[in-house]
Amino acid sequence: MIIIHAHIKVKPDCRLDFLERTKELVKQSQAEEGNISYKLYEDTEDSNTFVMVEEWKDEDAVAYHFETPHFKDFGKLSEELLQEPPHVIKYDAAPQ
Repeated sequence: MIIIHAHIKVKPDCRLDFLERTKELVKQSQAEEGNISYKLYEDTEDSNTFVMVEEWKDEDAVAYHFETPHFKDFGKLSEELLQEPPHVIKYDAAPQ
């Protein structure tokens, strides 16, 4: 299983727009084959800071996700809505 944490800092005047546009990304991503979980969390101390926590079946599912129109469309919004590029950390679930 692949886990991705995308740390996101939104421009203060774009917060509501970001939240609205993220709804569709989350919905469509959750419907993808190979997606286990896809959720957006808001920082409790900074309302313009978020983390997208994603869980995927495998690397193939992640690669497919990165090629979807909804992911690419959201990526185009980054320059408009975000203070800086997302800080992305990828994990591989430890074998048990």
